[in-house]
Amino acid sequence: MANPPYLYDAQELATWYRPNVNEVREEDRDSYRRAEAALLGVVTGQLSLARAAKLHGLCRKRLRRMVAHAPGVHADGMANGFRVCVPYGTYQRMPGASGEVSVPSSGGPGSIAQLLQALPAVRDLVERFTDPLPPGRAPRAFSRLHERICAELRRLDLSDHYPLNTPDHGRRALLDYLRRDRLAAVVPGTLELEPMAVHKLEDAFRGRLFDRTEFDAHRIDVEGTLSVELPDGGVAERPITTLWLLVEVEVRSRAIVSWSLRVGRGYNNLDVATCLASGLRPWSPRELTIPDLAYAPGAGMPTGLEPALASRRSRSIALDNALAHSALELEASMCRSRGGVIIFGRAHEPRSRPIVEQLFSRLERGALRRIPGGFEPAKSLNESRRRISKVPGNEHYFNLGAFEELLDVIIANYNATPHPALGSLSPLQFLRTQPCSAFAFSPDVAEQDAADLCTVLVPLVVHGNRPQGVMPHVNYKYVKYRGPGLDGRWELIGKTVLARVNRNDLRTLTLMKSVTAPLCGVRAADPWARTAHDETTRSLIMRWIKNRDGFSVAGADCAVVAYVGFLKSRMQTSQLAVDQLARMDAATRPVSRQAVEPDCYSTAITMATDGWISLDE
Repeated sequence: MANPPYLYDAQELATWYRPNVNEVREEDRDSYRRAEAALLGVVTGQLSLARAAKLHGLCRKRLRRMVAHAPGVHADGMANGFRVCVPYGTYQRMPGASGEVSVPSSGGPGSIAQLLQALPAVRDLVERFTDPLPPGRAPRAFSRLHERICAELRRLDLSDHYPLNTPDHGRRALLDYLRRDRLAAVVPGTLELEPMAVHKLEDAFRGRLFDRTEFDAHRIDVEGTLSVELPDGGVAERPITTLWLLVEVEVRSRAIVSWSLRVGRGYNNLDVATCLASGLRPWSPRELTIPDLAYAPGAGMPTGLEPALASRRSRSIALDNALAHSALELEASMCRSRGGVIIFGRAHEPRSRPIVEQLFSRLERGALRRIPGGFEPAKSLNESRRRISKVPGNEHYFNLGAFEELLDVIIANYNATPHPALGSLSPLQFLRTQPCSAFAFSPDVAEQDAADLCTVLVPLVVHGNRPQGVMPHVNYKYVKYRGPGLDGRWELIGKTVLARVNRNDLRTLTLMKSVTAPLCGVRAADPWARTAHDETTRSLIMRWIKNRDGFSVAGADCAVVAYVGFLKSRMQTSQLAVDQLARMDAATRPVSRQAVEPDCYSTAITMATDGWISLDE
């Protein structure tokens, strides 16, 4: 065939598939370009086949096959086109000019394909076979197909032809042909991918700013030592069990929204609520007391930005399934005050919250492990922790207030440091570049919501006995509460009322007629009404009392002061006492009198609307 049987115009050649030259291997691009030029010259009639092969340095037989295969239809429905010019390509054998193909007499390359072209009945059996063909031993369905093909060949008296004249009757060749054909086949409609439908709730809160924040708690890799003056003289030094850093981080900007520090073996849902509430209050720099400690230029928190930007809050919060995260008190306060969707992750899947996990790693490697007592935990059972800080932890005693001051500077400076995920921008700079949208979740009652986030509504029964002179009161957390609003209200005895409880200050409660209508305020009985204490502190005090370890608040002026004194006396023998004493910030600071005594007589006394006089400083 010196000349091609057909000539093609430019319009028809434009419909042929043309591979991208950049997708061809670099060492084969020159060969592809020469083959493309030769094929184009032949099919347009500009050059003869022999002239094109000699001019472009191609084999004449190869160019003839390219011309014959180019108009054929590929499995994707398009013409083979210029893809036949790709070096080392494999193509299906085509029938001759007459269209008649004979049954092969012996095995060889392409014998199965030639057999299927020669016998349409056998080809129909193979095309209707759709059972899976996994690697390894062929399934029984393939064996039945092979038996039917052999039976059809015997019926046609082709026992002396391929594949019946081979030992396995072409079984292996047929299996390889089917597997290769399925690998090369293109399923119609699978090249254009449709947008993935949202099947999980958390997938609906991804992509936009403040659509999602991630929350988690992390054990700080620092060995802390607590030093306390004992009541009988002397100083006791004991190590602290664990320091917990609770963090909420915004996903897109990588900005830390809120954080808090807790001491002890674990944390509870009140600690989580307190941390989330701090992300709603406006942030301002602290008055630093540590020498040479300073905020970096532009350091701060998202709530310290301009009012229009500081009021934004996330639409969803992703947490793990820790018990402190799934408590009913936290869920109720979240739904009532903060708003948003709570997304709980599965156990042992930190990759579902990758941003906050990576944040902890950055904070540890960049700052926290350089604190005195910093270390890198062991990565396997046969290894031990590796000390990172050059200063042992027992040379600098732990102080909760000073440590929180240091963390505030570290986190504020982190928000002002360029992040690799944001290019040359810091998290706060990225937030400033993103204007508030019309549908941004930014309520203007952040202070009120922050206070409500740490409150709960609980039903309480009003107790009392008029004949015995027991005034109406309510009990909450083992403590009696009374107030002028309950005096003389004998009709409420035995009734259930709602109480709004500020979990960070249990000195007072607010009794409610309904969810929104207040009834009166009540105050805790002595010795619980002097010092502000949260729900966790009262639970720890009552636990020591119930254990009958010789501790009691009966007759004490202040339960919290008595509790701190008891912890100091037990810290040499109890690790729980050490951790709880480190948690009490007042216990770690030295007691000092004011330089000038306040003039108590000239200070105005604040009178409450219900007639109760507050004697708190």
